[in-house]
Amino acid sequence: MRLPAPFGLLAGSFVFAFLLNLLPWSGVALQISPDFVLLILLYWAVQEPRSVGQGLGFILGLVMDVADSALLGQHALIYVVAIFLVQLLRVRVLQLNLPAQALHIGAILILAQAIGVSLNLSLGREIPGTWMAIAPVVGALLWPVISLVLALPRLRNRSARTIG
Repeated sequence: MRLPAPFGLLAGSFVFAFLLNLLPWSGVALQISPDFVLLILLYWAVQEPRSVGQGLGFILGLVMDVADSALLGQHALIYVVAIFLVQLLRVRVLQLNLPAQALHIGAILILAQAIGVSLNLSLGREIPGTWMAIAPVVGALLWPVISLVLALPRLRNRSARTIG
């Protein structure tokens, strides 16, 4: 049985993702940058389902709505639906290698993007550019990197316990 991830690692990864989302992206970079908070939420929902779930996703979604000046509840809805889907696929995702995991996460990110676009269209906003379709692909490509970076401190802690 694995030990749970340290609280500092969880909180630090969410703060870092939140700061990445708040960077002043502009132009094409704004449209192709993935939702880093959603990616970290999905990672921890797969790895630590007892610590990260739909409740935390809802709260962080509301925080992102306020930070982005978006429709209140838009990110919260997207995050809750995405976490629900990753919870359904959690056992399958854990059995796959990183490229196959990235495909599953990419599909969830595409659905999340479609929910966001449909909410904005229902409010009468303009159709976003085609560059926005690249953001889920970029998120799926970042999945292996995020998985490896967030697994390193936990592997280091495990090896230190077995040696000492």
